[in-house]
Amino acid sequence: MKVFVAHMTSECNEHVSRDATLDDFLLLYGDECIDAMNIRDIFEGAGMDIVPSIFAGLSPSGMIERAAFDFIADKMLSALREHLSEIDGIYLQLHGASGIRGLDGVSAEHWLVRRMREIVGAHMPIALVMDPHGNVTGDLVYRTNIVRCYRESPHIDTIETERLVAEKLVDLLCRRRPMRPVMRKLPIMVGGERSVSAEEPMRTINRMLDEAEADPRVFSDSYHVGYIRHDDDKLGAAVVVVPNDPADTAHCEQVADRIAAYAWEHREEFRFTGNYDEPDASVARAAAYPGKTAVITDSGDNCGAGGAGYGTIMLRELLAADLHGKRVLVAGVNDPAACKRLAGVSVGEHVEFDLGVNEDEVSAAVPVAGALSVVGQAAMASGGQLHTVGASYIVRIDAADIDVLVMPRNVQYGTMEQFAAAGVDFHDYDIVVVKMGYLDTYLIPETAFHVMALTDGPTIQRSEHIPFKRIFRPMWPIDDMEELIYIE
Repeated sequence: MKVFVAHMTSECNEHVSRDATLDDFLLLYGDECIDAMNIRDIFEGAGMDIVPSIFAGLSPSGMIERAAFDFIADKMLSALREHLSEIDGIYLQLHGASGIRGLDGVSAEHWLVRRMREIVGAHMPIALVMDPHGNVTGDLVYRTNIVRCYRESPHIDTIETERLVAEKLVDLLCRRRPMRPVMRKLPIMVGGERSVSAEEPMRTINRMLDEAEADPRVFSDSYHVGYIRHDDDKLGAAVVVVPNDPADTAHCEQVADRIAAYAWEHREEFRFTGNYDEPDASVARAAAYPGKTAVITDSGDNCGAGGAGYGTIMLRELLAADLHGKRVLVAGVNDPAACKRLAGVSVGEHVEFDLGVNEDEVSAAVPVAGALSVVGQAAMASGGQLHTVGASYIVRIDAADIDVLVMPRNVQYGTMEQFAAAGVDFHDYDIVVVKMGYLDTYLIPETAFHVMALTDGPTIQRSEHIPFKRIFRPMWPIDDMEELIYIE
């Protein structure tokens, strides 16, 4: 038997001014595509050949240019048509929030799955792995046979889930039977910072999913938080349960209803957890913390959710605050023009420039005077590896013990290796500001104190303040509602 595989992932934020181009993607083909998907041994161990199309990976970004999507989609669909007479099933890794500029329906995943099902017909098995921060609909779910997303946020179980779904597709291919998922689409729309898996209600929801999946009647199940960073009629949470056999459908419908009801009854628990505050108060709390290293997350410019990294709000707050002698690193501000200016400066040289792209109040330019102290490399962290994206620059600001990292694109600094690539040691600082919402998995053990600053920006955490036009209404928490109404 042969399995067709493809990968396309990105969280696309329509509130970011720059669209992603094909050059922003990591594109892999052949064996490199297969190895990047972490499932080679699953299929080959079952005696199945893998037919790769394309691995198209993109860090969280603005919307994707239509030309870039057309290129990727053509690679997938052309390969599918070419090998249609050979393949027995399809295995896909798709995010669920890949918004395409100018595409009818907005979402790449929904368009791709519809086209693939049209090509292969009604009965070929299709298995789909998703990020929980992606949107699902009946149109998507019922065109597939297996749909499952990661459980954990932060996503520590990505590879585990990719491999689990591959194993489940092997099971289906080796014992063919009708397999149609059950879905309950909920009018709940919250961001990732209100749905961390270590906190309620997600902790209990995930426990309920695990317990249900232990029953042989449930082939797989998952809770999809959804994505709120582009306006789309597909927004909202969802429970997806896949029956093992058609006779198990009634039981799986009960499971889906039970988990959906729990999520609805406990919707008020979808809230910010840990320390969070307004930007000025967040700075004051970090400055008052007696130990090191304290972290402030600039949640309105979260590069891990598509933020552009242009925000200068936290830099302005720090410059205006009494930091009690604390040493601070702002990591960082995305300003390609400032990087170009600093490329001509020698380390140790004094420099004066405006930092900030000045598109709006969030990215308002800040006059900076100081010495260039370090030239390093801006590096994205993905799959345990670093991918450099250009030179970064550390400027030590005059009359303030503040270092600001000027970066050439939207890098989320979440690992010690990234700080090292930039030429600094995270623990040399008392306070570090990063472009995140909840802390990155690898940053948590390095951090003594953390506060999430509720800044404005493209990833503003108060979803009630985002002007949606295309979503289902009523939708909680935008609307005050008591009765659970399934969207579809």
